[in-house]
Amino acid sequence: MKIMKDKFTPNIHFKAPFGWLNDPNGLVYANEQWHLLYQFHPMSNIWGPMHWGHAVSDDLVNWIHCPIAIAPDEQGAMFSGSGIIDKNNDSGLFDGPSDNNLVIFYTASLTQAEQDDFQTQCLAYSNDGGLSWTKYEHNPVIANPGLACYRDPKVLWVEESQSWVLLITHGQSIGIYKSTNLTHWELCSEFGESEGLHTSGPWECPDMYPLTAEDGMTKWILVVGIGDGCEASGSGTQYFVGDFDGETFINSNPSEKVLYLDNGRDYYATQSWFNAPDNKRVGISWMSNWRYARDTETQTFRSIMTLPREYSLVTNSHGDYVIAQSFASQVNEKFNQVSTLAESEVNVIQPPSSVYKLKGELDLSEEQTAEITLFGEDKPQVTIEYVNGEIMVSSARSYLGLNEILQKEFPHNYSFSQEHNTSSLDVELIVDNGSVELLVCGGRVSMTQLYFPEKPEGQVSLSHWQNVQFSPYSPQ
Repeated sequence: MKIMKDKFTPNIHFKAPFGWLNDPNGLVYANEQWHLLYQFHPMSNIWGPMHWGHAVSDDLVNWIHCPIAIAPDEQGAMFSGSGIIDKNNDSGLFDGPSDNNLVIFYTASLTQAEQDDFQTQCLAYSNDGGLSWTKYEHNPVIANPGLACYRDPKVLWVEESQSWVLLITHGQSIGIYKSTNLTHWELCSEFGESEGLHTSGPWECPDMYPLTAEDGMTKWILVVGIGDGCEASGSGTQYFVGDFDGETFINSNPSEKVLYLDNGRDYYATQSWFNAPDNKRVGISWMSNWRYARDTETQTFRSIMTLPREYSLVTNSHGDYVIAQSFASQVNEKFNQVSTLAESEVNVIQPPSSVYKLKGELDLSEEQTAEITLFGEDKPQVTIEYVNGEIMVSSARSYLGLNEILQKEFPHNYSFSQEHNTSSLDVELIVDNGSVELLVCGGRVSMTQLYFPEKPEGQVSLSHWQNVQFSPYSPQ
C-alpha cells in the first residue's frame, strides 16, 4: 500500500504518525533513549479528547513510535504534564531503586458540566522502560483547590533542598509545590501575579531548571507559555531569570520586564528533558500558534515539534543574564557536508532538497541590511539591521491558500529589536520543508516560523552575508 505524504511533511522535525499533536509532555532521558510524549488526538487532525502519544529516539532526529501511553478515563482527558525517573523509589510504586522507574504526571480534565473541580493532577508509572503505563490507583494526587485553570504539572528534583518540586498553572500565576514521596504535595508559594506579561489567558506549560554561566554564576530559569497576546501576535513563550531555594522563586529582573524565549510565532509549550546526559539542558517546543493551529496546511497530520535545542546562560550587552539557544549537537551532526560559498554581495543557492542548514556572518556597520529570501520567492522573509546599538529583525510572511482563518491570521509583517554591543553578528538557520528556525548572535535571538510556500525546495538568496556555509541534510 502506498503511504500518502502531505506536501509539508517534515524530514527532521518530529510529528505524530497521524492525527493531531500539540504540547510536548513527559520528556525523560532513560536507558540511553530520549522519550518524547506529547498531546495527541489519534482519531482526527483536529484537537479533541487528549491522549499521550509516545516516541523514543537514540539521536533526537530519528524517532520510533510507541503505543499510546495514556488515554482518557473517568477522570477526564489526558492534558499536559511531565516525566521523571524515580531512581530511589521515593514513591514506593516500584520493587526498589532503579534507573528504569519512570513516572509521568498529567492533568486529568473533565468538562465543567461533569464536575466543578474539573482539572486535577494525576500520575502514572512504568517499570518496563515506558512500554506500558499504570495509572496510580489513588489518583488524583492533587485535588483541585477551586481554580478554573489548574493544569500542566512540571516535576523536577532540587538537589539543594533534597526534595521534589512540582509547578502547576494557577491561572496567570504558577503554584510551587514540594514533596518527598511524589504522591503527597504541599503548596509552598506562588509566582507571577505581578510579574512579566499577562494577557487574557492562563500561563501554561511551566518549566524550571538551573543554568550555570561561564563566570560560574548559577541562575534558575522559569518558563511559561502565553496562549495569546504576545508581541509577535498570538501564542508565545516567556521566561524569567531568578533564584530558587526549593520553595520560592525570586525574579532577578524588574517585574515589568518581559523576556521571550523566541521572537517568532511558532514556538510554544516549551519543555526540557529530565536527566539529559552531560548535564545539558535540552528542550523542544510545539511549532504552531493557537491563532491558526487547527487550520495549518496539512491533512494526514497536524502540527510538528521544533528541533531539539540546548539552552545555556549567557550575558547580554548590559551584563544581564539571558538564555542563548543552539541546535542540539545530534541535530547538527545531520548536516556534516559543508560547502563554503565564495564571497559575494548576494549568494544564490539552489538546494537539492527542501531540508538544509545555513550559517554565516553579518557585518552591518555600514548601515547595510542583511536579507534572507527562501523558497524562490521574490521578497525576503527576514531582514536584519543594526541601528543605534540594536539588532532589528523583521519578519514577513504571506499565505496564498484558500483557508479563511489562515488568510486572516497567518500573514504578517512585524519587527522586533534587541540591544547588542556590536554590528558583527553570526546567523544560523535550518529549513525543513517549510519550517524555518533562525538563531542570531550566538542564539541570543531566536525566531521560529512555519511557512507554506509553493515550492519548499525553491531557491535561496542571501544578501550581505559573509563566510556563508551551506549544508544539505545527511540522514545517515
